[in-house]
Amino acid sequence: MKRNTTAVVAIMLALIGLVGTGLSFAYTAATTSSSYQIVEFDHAEVTASQVTVLDNGFDGSSPGDERFFNVPATSPKGGLLTGSLTVVAPDSPKVGQELRQSDLVFQFGAIEDQMVVGGVAVYEITDPTLALGRVVVRPILGGSGKYAGATGWLDTTHNEDGTWVHVFHYKK
Repeated sequence: MKRNTTAVVAIMLALIGLVGTGLSFAYTAATTSSSYQIVEFDHAEVTASQVTVLDNGFDGSSPGDERFFNVPATSPKGGLLTGSLTVVAPDSPKVGQELRQSDLVFQFGAIEDQMVVGGVAVYEITDPTLALGRVVVRPILGGSGKYAGATGWLDTTHNEDGTWVHVFHYKK
């Protein structure tokens, strides 16, 4: 009887060891597969005809002034960037600059394949868009379609030639 108990204990310990090893492997596989995917959205220079400005009625830059826009992608698959920028802090972080809060929706080809981006960025008060050569990082707030559940960040670059490159670093 004692031999059987010893054998059962040995088998149980071996099974626990195998389960522990399996869990360790599953954890490693899960953390390794969580690396970020990258997708790029490019568009041409933003023109005045693509932007509607809504001034809240106070002189100069003031909280609540908004810019609404609709800009097509230059990708062969198509796409559209729609959104708004709202002034939230004029003369901040310094005089002549302002913080604008973004509400951006990037649609990649199919209308249901979207990513939503938010955050704030520093703009020159006199500039309708980011200055040439600027790079801004904003959070990805979510997505739909093939981007459902997306989280991560967006690097936006306003190139010296006026074109734009938006690089999404996301995972689901």
